[in-house]
Amino acid sequence: MNKYAKKVNPNAINLGFYYTSFGDHYGIRGDIAFAQAMLETNFLLFTGDVKAGQNNFAGIGATGDGASGASFDSPKDGVLSHIQHLFAYASAKPLPPGYPLVDPRFHLVERGVAPAWTGLNGRWAVPGKNYGESILNIYKSMLSDSIQDLEEVLKEIDRQSLS
Repeated sequence: MNKYAKKVNPNAINLGFYYTSFGDHYGIRGDIAFAQAMLETNFLLFTGDVKAGQNNFAGIGATGDGASGASFDSPKDGVLSHIQHLFAYASAKPLPPGYPLVDPRFHLVERGVAPAWTGLNGRWAVPGKNYGESILNIYKSMLSDSIQDLEEVLKEIDRQSLS
């Protein structure tokens, strides 16, 4: 994930570990949430209302017209908030124990209305038509890029001698 982000933005910070570990904890696909972060932040270039120092990788609270949204103390907290926000959309269950609630908009979400990524259409980003599909397209690109990298490694291994 980090390598993929750095292909577009060489200065991108490494967030992959947080996305996979928090995603596993909450039962959210961290790799696809990472793709959403790439969509929301323009590959961590932060070319919209949210700025890098806010550690807000999901545009939480950024409602347009210059509204910059929420800020978090660290990249770790920003990713945790993103995963918790996705959990609110995906499930009506209580948050699992283990981490404090850092998502300031968790209680504003209609719980459990979007158990699939395409369910975020018109909910996460307004008007948000094809929003979920856009996330999945970035994820597919990330997968294709990883497959290409692996194929290059295999070719290099094949070129090496057995000795």
